[in-house]
Amino acid sequence: MNLFCIFRYWADFDKDYFAKGTYRYAFRGTVHGEGPRDGSLCVTKAFKKKYAKYFDRWRPDFAASVKAKQFAEVFTINILPLLRNYISTIDLEFVVPLIARMDTLSHFKVLGLFPMNEDRTYVTPYEYVAIEPYLHGEFEKFNSNGGYEDNTAAVLNTFSHWTWVVSGHKFLVCDLQGVQKGRQYILTDPCIHSVDGRFGMTDLGVVGMEKVLANHECNILCHKLGLENPMNGLDLGQRRSMSTAYVFQLSEGEMYRANEARTRYFNLVEPAIE
Repeated sequence: MNLFCIFRYWADFDKDYFAKGTYRYAFRGTVHGEGPRDGSLCVTKAFKKKYAKYFDRWRPDFAASVKAKQFAEVFTINILPLLRNYISTIDLEFVVPLIARMDTLSHFKVLGLFPMNEDRTYVTPYEYVAIEPYLHGEFEKFNSNGGYEDNTAAVLNTFSHWTWVVSGHKFLVCDLQGVQKGRQYILTDPCIHSVDGRFGMTDLGVVGMEKVLANHECNILCHKLGLENPMNGLDLGQRRSMSTAYVFQLSEGEMYRANEARTRYFNLVEPAIE
């Protein structure tokens, strides 16, 4: 018999962000509620107001995290054991955020009970935010969705390459960032390039795949797994930025090719993993 438990949570977070990107703020906070996560530290992420119109309730971001987690589970169980003579990593894990809508904002509480002085500096009521577990350790960016990769994180770059191959060139999980804890990587906020652009504003489609693959330096792990890369060593004349790239930053020609899934470098093939 399967038992399912549904827990109700809420979170409070600092009034000032501790980190920010081009489009989002990140706030430290605490999860409260009736379940096992009560009292745990969290990170709440909100879009900057001028960019919020490009994003729909975080749905594509949530879907990308779920899909990346599925790939990582297969990779951890079936692929990492094949590489044990070359690496010590035993687990890749993606954090899947909780998506919540803001209902109360305040600077402080009178006697710790009644919220006062509503503050709309960064978020507003009814705005959707993402809540994730706080990752302890040194936060690192291992690769981007536009071609940058840290060559010291070979297993993660191989993972990105592997997702493209086993999906029959339909998906490529990238923009890998997070912390390394011993023999485990805990990752957050992945991007996925897809042939149909289903994963939102960081999904650059086949154009993004081209950018990643052309700049990917196949390592001994890629060779061990027999991963092909038809774009290995091609110079597309692009800058390898660590920053996350967004659809609205593409040129008109790139956006057209992404929307039409047009590339002259590869074709779709039968996937091993859907």
